[in-house]
Amino acid sequence: MKNKSIIIISIILFTILFLAFVFPRLEFFSGIPVIVQTIFRILIYIGVLSYLIFIIQELYHWRSRCDLAEKTLDSRRSSISRDDEFAGELSLKLKIDPDQNYNEIIAQILKIAQSSLMARSAFLYLFNADEHTYILQAYQSEEGIEFRPKFKAEGPIFRELHLTLKPQIYSADGLKEGSLVYYTVPPKVGTIMVVPIMFNQEVFVGVLGLDSIDRDAWGHEDVDLVKLFAELFSSSIWQIDAIDRLNTQIAFFKALCRLNTELPIGIESLELYKEASQVLHKFFNFDKLTFAVLPEEESPELYIEYVEGYDTDYSIGHRISWKGGLWEKIIKNGEILLLNDYEQEKLSFRFQPGDLGILPFRSCLGVPLEVGRKRLGGILMESYQPHNYLRDESDTLVLFAKNLSEIINRMNTYQTVKDLAMIDGLTGLYNRRAFEERLQIEIERSRRYENSLTLMILDLDKFKRINDTYGHIFGDMVLKKTASIIRGSVRTVDTVARYGGEEFAVILINADKNNSYKSAERIRSNIQSFVFEKDGIREHITISIGMAEYPIDGTDVPTMISHADLAMYQSKRLGGNKVTLFKKEYAT
Repeated sequence: MKNKSIIIISIILFTILFLAFVFPRLEFFSGIPVIVQTIFRILIYIGVLSYLIFIIQELYHWRSRCDLAEKTLDSRRSSISRDDEFAGELSLKLKIDPDQNYNEIIAQILKIAQSSLMARSAFLYLFNADEHTYILQAYQSEEGIEFRPKFKAEGPIFRELHLTLKPQIYSADGLKEGSLVYYTVPPKVGTIMVVPIMFNQEVFVGVLGLDSIDRDAWGHEDVDLVKLFAELFSSSIWQIDAIDRLNTQIAFFKALCRLNTELPIGIESLELYKEASQVLHKFFNFDKLTFAVLPEEESPELYIEYVEGYDTDYSIGHRISWKGGLWEKIIKNGEILLLNDYEQEKLSFRFQPGDLGILPFRSCLGVPLEVGRKRLGGILMESYQPHNYLRDESDTLVLFAKNLSEIINRMNTYQTVKDLAMIDGLTGLYNRRAFEERLQIEIERSRRYENSLTLMILDLDKFKRINDTYGHIFGDMVLKKTASIIRGSVRTVDTVARYGGEEFAVILINADKNNSYKSAERIRSNIQSFVFEKDGIREHITISIGMAEYPIDGTDVPTMISHADLAMYQSKRLGGNKVTLFKKEYAT
């Protein structure tokens, strides 16, 4: 606009100069009184002088503006330099200490941000994408002002911030009712500034906000400084997250190393799974943890080796079908199972028809246990909460499962070799040595967990007659069939052994004499009713059983065997084919 004015005035000036010095020489002025010509020329000179003064003033103002612009530029350069220095100093001051509390770090940054921009309040909210909410992390403000711990990503300020991911400044005139949702009771606000916090410059993780009582408290040049603080928060979050993930990984690998190197090779499976569950409990959240194995590679059922947490549906020792439910993908295909919400996955059932409506689980993560192409079983974690597991966690669980599978494989190989030396060649049961070692282990476990344990000693009645009458081949057949009947009459977790000759022994886990009496009667009845048949020979035989309970009847291996044996001989004295519980008078 000013340039146009100068051009117009210049045209007028040249016109006046022409009229003053050129035109008067023309005959146009002939006949005009001299006094009029003189007045006209005086007016022209005054105009020229005024224009010259105007030009001089404009030149002066132009120079002043240049000086001001140069000073402003220098100031801006200096400001940028100070910002850079400030950022460096602040970064050094806020260098993350792994031992420093996260809340202390963000509180420190907020305090500096508040004081630097003379704000009434400074606050940090992190964004929860699942719930579409902002969650309060920290704030600095005047005493008596309360912040909402959580609010929906609604309203003109925070909805726009989430959509645009750009810093915003609002004055009091532009604030609509309900804008200050972060306050419990909104105070008077003149200006508010919100800046997004981006993780790795890609993911929106939260908002840094400041407000002031004053109108127009900040300009767009202040946004750069607040963005700097937002970047510090992002960097802090990233560093803390990286440190946390690194520490978690280190702890996880240490735990795996301990499982692989410190556990004895001959550890019992139950103890192994307990150790494994303790490791998983440190790194995963679950309401139910299940370790299940295939009794045989082509088995349609899974045997539950260990359960932690909710056990109303099944517990240790149960057999469940893996077909059609959650386990099918894990066992049949050897794949990772990650379900975020049972209600949205269109599941037919969890393990058996109708169980989804009565059980509280909503999400799960499962992986197979396998060595090479051999499927051993699987691990399944379940949660009451939907979306409880992430894809990254599946990678961690797969790594854990591979290590556990190798341990199980080594343990099975060791057990196989050990069993060959501890198995009775005729019946396939544990021999006497293996039985006594097993009894010692179970007594120690019962002592540790304060559980009961029942020992049976079983002896075939009048077996010498069988050998003398029909020969040892028929007698061996009777022993093998008897071993099979006994094995099929107790639980898989119980231990059955050939103690010697026609004598057998059974260890009933976590059971007292009274509860075990039914098992003993079942064995006695099954043997009594069985027809032993070979080469046209048919024969019936009976068995006498004695029972002793830990810790009531004994607390060590010799005492337990002795008392169960005395009870068995009491059955013999009563005519055989009986079950007798140990009484103290039998030992006198």
